[in-house]
Amino acid sequence: MDEQWGYVGAKSRQRWLFYAYDRMRRTVVAHVFGERTLATLERLLELPVGI
Repeated sequence: MDEQWGYVGAKSRQRWLFYAYDRMRRTVVAHVFGERTLATLERLLELPVGI
C-alpha cells in the first residue's frame, strides 16, 4: 500500500489517494480517495482484491 497527496480547489481541502499495488502483476488492485484518516485506510482494506 502507498499514498499520494493532492488538493481540490484549495490546500485546506487536502485529499489523499491510498492504493494497493500488486508487484507481481505490476498493477494497482484497489484504491480509495479521501481524507488522510484511519477510516479512509479501512475503506481500502475492506475492498475485494484480485477478483
